Amino acid sequence: MSSISYLLKFRGLLVYGSVGVCLVLPTAAWADDAKDLLKAMSDYLAAQKTMSFQYQSSLEAVTPDFEKLQFVSSGTANMTRPDKLRITRTGGFADVDVSFDGSTLTVHGKNLDAYAKIDAKGSVDDLLGRLADAGIEAPGADLLSTDVFDLLMSDVTAAKHVSSAFVDGVECEYLTFRTPEIDWQIWIQAGDKPIPRRYVITSKHVGQAPQYTLEISDFKSGSDVANVSYNIDIPTSAKKVDLSELQSLDELPAPADTGEGK
Repeated sequence: MSSISYLLKFRGLLVYGSVGVCLVLPTAAWADDAKDLLKAMSDYLAAQKTMSFQYQSSLEAVTPDFEKLQFVSSGTANMTRPDKLRITRTGGFADVDVSFDGSTLTVHGKNLDAYAKIDAKGSVDDLLGRLADAGIEAPGADLLSTDVFDLLMSDVTAAKHVSSAFVDGVECEYLTFRTPEIDWQIWIQAGDKPIPRRYVITSKHVGQAPQYTLEISDFKSGSDVANVSYNIDIPTSAKKVDLSELQSLDELPAPADTGEGK
C-alpha cells in the first residue's frame, strides 16, 4: 500500500481551505516535462544508498461545527538500503520511534510507554506496505521506495509542470498530477540534486477536499549522513504489547476529540 492510499483513511476528517484563484495552465508538452522531472527525482532518490532528512507534516480536520483545526507533526527519517529504516515523529497526540533493522520492526510509543516488536524480514520496500497496513504512518513512504516514479504515477490521468517556485528559499520545479480519486503536487529542487521539498495530497471527491502536506528539509545522502542506530533503546518501564494495541500513534486525535464545545 502506498502512502497515497494510506492517507485516504483520513477522508472523513481532513479539509482543505480553498483560495479563490483562477489559473490558466499550459498543457501538451508540459505533461511530458512534468513526467521527466519526476523520473529524474525518482532515479536520484533510488541511487542514494543512505539518506536522511527532517520533515514536517500537517493535516487539517473539520469539527461537526465546521471549525477548522490543523494538526502538525515533525520528525526525522534515516534509511540505509536495502533493509534499514528509522523514523521518528512527534506531535500533539503521539511521540513515536519506529526502527527496522532488516529482520525486526520495533515500534515505540513513547507517549504510551509501550512498544511492540514483530518479525519483518525483508527490504525497506517490503516493510512500507506492512507499516501502512498496520496503521503506522511512514511520512512520504512512496519517496523512500526504490521505484518512486511508478508508485506515484499509478492512475495518473494528467500532469503539468506549472512553474518554477521557491520552498524555504530553494528554487524548485512545481509539478501537479491528477488521478480519479486524488490530486497531488510536488515541488522538486532544481539542479543536479532533484530532492522532493514539498508534497501535497488532496482527496478531491471528499467534501471540502481534505489535504495532507509533507515538507522535507536538511536532506543528506552518502557520506554526509550521520551514523544512526537502527536499534531502539526501550526503557525498562515500557510495556511490551501487540502492535494492534498501539492505537494512539496517529497525528490526529480520536474523532470525538475534535467535537464541538471545546
